[in-house]
Amino acid sequence: MKSFRLSAFLPLIMLVLLFAGCKKEEAQPQAPLLTNGDIEQKLQGWFFGYDVPHPANPNGYAYGFTAEAASSPQYSLKINCNQVTNDSAFSYYGQNSIPTTNIPIGAKLTLKAKIKTALKGNGVSIVIRGDKGKTTGFVFATTQGKTPITGTQEFTEYAVVLNDYPGGIDNLLIYLVYLPGTTGYVYFDDLSLTVN
Repeated sequence: MKSFRLSAFLPLIMLVLLFAGCKKEEAQPQAPLLTNGDIEQKLQGWFFGYDVPHPANPNGYAYGFTAEAASSPQYSLKINCNQVTNDSAFSYYGQNSIPTTNIPIGAKLTLKAKIKTALKGNGVSIVIRGDKGKTTGFVFATTQGKTPITGTQEFTEYAVVLNDYPGGIDNLLIYLVYLPGTTGYVYFDDLSLTVN
C-alpha cells in the first residue's frame, strides 16, 4: 500500500482555496436618483404646481411639507382639496433633471411611493416622464387608469414601471399627481426611483 503524501496534493489544495476565496465583484450601491425621497429636508428637490391652463389654484389646493403623517421617519408631502370648482384642474409635486448618465439603454425604471389617502373621486397617481427635444412625454408611465389610488387607507406602497428606457432623454421627471375631480387629502412619503 502506498503511503499518503500531503505534498503531492498541496498544489491542488492551494488552487481550490484560491478559487474559493475569489468572489464575484459585488455591485456598488447607486446614488439615489431622487433628491429627498424620504421627505426629511422640507421641500428640497420638490416643486409644486398646477396644470398649465389653471395656474391660479382653481380648486384651492393646500399643499406642503408636514409632520401630520409619515411612513418614515417624520415628514411627508401633503395635498388637500375641500371642494372642486373646476373639474379639469389638477395639481402635483415633481422632480426634474433626474440624472440619466448611468441609466443603460433598455433598463427598467421603477418609481415607488408610500401613499396615505382619505380621498373621494379620481384620487392620485404616480408618473415617470421623459422628454426628448421638443417632445414632452416621449416616454411615459403612470398608475392612472391601471392602479386606483383613492379611498381611505394607511400608508401603502405603490409602484409604476417604465420598461425599456430608450436613452437620449433630455429631461427625466417624476410626478405625484392629485387628479382632477378629487377631494380630500393625500400624503406622499418614501419615494425612490431605481434602475432594474
